[in-house]
Amino acid sequence: MNKIISLLLIFFSIFYSCVDSNLPKQGAFLRIEFPEPNYIAPNEIKLPIDFYYNLSAAVVNVTNSKQFSLNYPKMNLIVDMSLNKITKREDLENNFRDFSLTLETHSKKSNGIFIREYEDLNNRVYAKIFELRGDVASPIQFYLTDSTSNFINGSLNLKFKSKYDSIFPTIQYIKNDILVLVESLNWNTK
Repeated sequence: MNKIISLLLIFFSIFYSCVDSNLPKQGAFLRIEFPEPNYIAPNEIKLPIDFYYNLSAAVVNVTNSKQFSLNYPKMNLIVDMSLNKITKREDLENNFRDFSLTLETHSKKSNGIFIREYEDLNNRVYAKIFELRGDVASPIQFYLTDSTSNFINGSLNLKFKSKYDSIFPTIQYIKNDILVLVESLNWNTK
């Protein structure tokens, strides 16, 4: 009799322990800690422009006087930029056309595009930043121009394949760095 009671107790305790309870389960969230931004001008780098970048997370790499990048080694991301000189009206139109073609290529896989415009009349800086939502290889595309002699096109590029919702906080962190770069840009010739 004791064996039967013991078996019944074991059976009921196993059965009730496997039943889902109605208690809410705590959700898990991805926790990413980013370094506190420290913006400085890259004085040691020879470029025909001045801007601020995030020393805490990025490294400035200069390929030549027309191509440079902000490399985020810990995040495995890179912001590539090209500086093009404009000598005639067709140069500006060609740069806009090339930028639009690149943007169109990446936007085909996008779930939506958010556009942010920037204008600084005193320093003659005009910019547009395009944030592409969804699983795209380049979630941020942007350009800066003075509309007479300089045109910079840039893009945030992933060095790996990832889901958009997983890297969204990282994209927003780097987007803030891009905004600081845009707002601090000066067309000075060094």
